[in-house]
Parts: sequence; structure tokens; C-alpha cells
Amino acid sequence: MHGGATGTQQLLLAETLGLAMARRASDILERHRATLTSDSAAGGTAADDDDQFAVDNAIFSAVLDAANECLGRFDSRPADDRWCDALLQVIHLAQLARLSAGGLLRGSPRRRGSRGTRFP
Repeated sequence: MHGGATGTQQLLLAETLGLAMARRASDILERHRATLTSDSAAGGTAADDDDQFAVDNAIFSAVLDAANECLGRFDSRPADDRWCDALLQVIHLAQLARLSAGGLLRGSPRRRGSRGTRFP
């Protein structure tokens, strides 16, 4: 065991983290799409929008970089050549995460544990 978690728990934690990151990136894309397609800002100032965009950009860049690095373990192309595939993988994982959160994948093994399970 490493850090109190078994190999299976570490895989579950990695899966959960990956899905959460993908959901977050997808939420950022949706928020910016909605902002860009709306006729007017829904309250808030331009400075607030700029601040939120800067935060979102940092988070999204980190998620996309991590996805690209993970994809690199299976794809020998240079990172600059696979970023679009990494983005598609993030979007696909976000859709999968929403399905599992919506209860459509309740029969899967990762949904059998208690919600209060914590991994050190």
C-alpha cells in the first residue's frame, strides 16, 4: 500500500479525479460559449469578466496540459501534434462524467461504494 490506499483505490481515485477535471473543463467551455453567444453580459463588470476568464484560462490550460501528457503515454506524437485529440478526450470524459453523475451508470463498480468513502 502507498499512502494507505490500495492499488484499486488509487485507480478509483485517479478515475474520479480525471472525471472531475474533465467536468470542470467542460463547464468552463460552456460558460465561455454562453458568454460569447449572449447579446449582453448578464450582470457584472468587464473587470469581473476578465478576472473570471483569467482564472478559467489557467484551470482549463492545466487540465488540457494534463490530458495531453496522459495521452502521450499512448500516443508517440509530439505534444503540439496531439493537443486537439487531448481536447476531444476531455470533452468525451466530461460527457461520461455527467452520465455517471446523472445515475445512468449506477451499475458500474465505481458507484457501489458509499459516498462518504475517503482516500488518504
